[in-house]
Amino acid sequence: MTFQFAMLGSGSRGNSALFSHESAGLLIDVGLGPRVLADRLNSVGSDWSRINAVVLTHTHGDHVDTGSFKGMAKRGIALYCHEGHRENLNGDGGFEALDRLGLVRHYDERPFLAPSGFRVEPITAWHDGGPTYGFRLEAGMGLKRRGVAVGYLADTGTWCDATADALANVDVLGIEFNHDVALQQGSGRSPALIARNLGDRGHLSNRQGAALVASILERSRQDRVSHLVLLHLSEQCNSPELALRSACDAVRESGRQVLVHAARQAPAHPDLRFKPTRSSFDWKASLAGAGRSKAAGRSTREVVGLLPGLNLEIA
Repeated sequence: MTFQFAMLGSGSRGNSALFSHESAGLLIDVGLGPRVLADRLNSVGSDWSRINAVVLTHTHGDHVDTGSFKGMAKRGIALYCHEGHRENLNGDGGFEALDRLGLVRHYDERPFLAPSGFRVEPITAWHDGGPTYGFRLEAGMGLKRRGVAVGYLADTGTWCDATADALANVDVLGIEFNHDVALQQGSGRSPALIARNLGDRGHLSNRQGAALVASILERSRQDRVSHLVLLHLSEQCNSPELALRSACDAVRESGRQVLVHAARQAPAHPDLRFKPTRSSFDWKASLAGAGRSKAAGRSTREVVGLLPGLNLEIA
C-alpha cells in the first residue's frame, strides 16, 4: 500500500494538506478556493473524487473557503469540525449546504475514525481563532503492517509537554515555523498585530518551532520522523532559509537523519510517497517535482533542507 502526504498550500493566503492511501484521501483544511484547490490536487496526482473527508483545524479565513465547502456538498464529502467552530461558520453558505445534507460531523479531544480508515487524534493548539487543533493522523495500521502516522500542528502560539507527547513517533511531522522574532519586531506592523503574533495565542516563531521539534524527536524512536515539514511561514516576517536553518540545527543536535522541507504558499510542496514494510518503514519517499532524483538519492546521514525546485543544504 502506498501512502501520500502533500502540502497543497501553506501560509496566510490559504492552507490545505492531503493525506491519502490507495484511492482514499483526507484533507486538513480547505483554505484555498475551489479552482486553486482542484489544480493543486491535480498537481500531486489526485482529485476531488479521491477525497473522502476534510478535517478542520479552526475557522480563520485562510483555512476555510465557502466555495470549496460548496464543492464538498456537491460531492457528498464530510466535514469534521469542532462543535465550537459552528458559531463562526453559521451563515457561511457552503457550510450551511454541508449541514443541510448531514455532512457536518463534530469532533472533540478524543480520537475518531474518518471514512476509509483514517484515525484522527485532535491535539489542542493555542490560537485566537476560537477552538484550534492540530492532528495526529494514522492509516494502514495493522498487526502485520506498521502503516503511516502524520503529525500536523500550525497556528498555535505555544506548546506543552502533552503536545510533544501526542506528536512523537510519527513518520511525517508538520510544525509551524511562522516568523523570525527580529523580523516580526522590525516589520513596521501595528504594535497590536506584532504583540498578537508573538503572544501565546498567535504563531510559533522559528525558535519555538525548533524547540518543539527537538522535544518531539527526544520522545521518538530512531526509526520514526523521517520527514519534517515547516508550516505557515510568514512571507513578510520570515524566509525559508531562516526557518530551515533553525529546524536543521535542531535536527542535527538530536543526531537524527531527517529530510526537512519548507512548505510554501505555492506550488504544492512537499509531495511525499511511502511504502511501509512489515518489520520496518521504508523512509525513501519519492519527492514529486523538480529535484526529485537528487533528493530521493541523498544519504540519510545528512540533514537536508528542501525547497520547491531545488535542494538547499543548511551547513
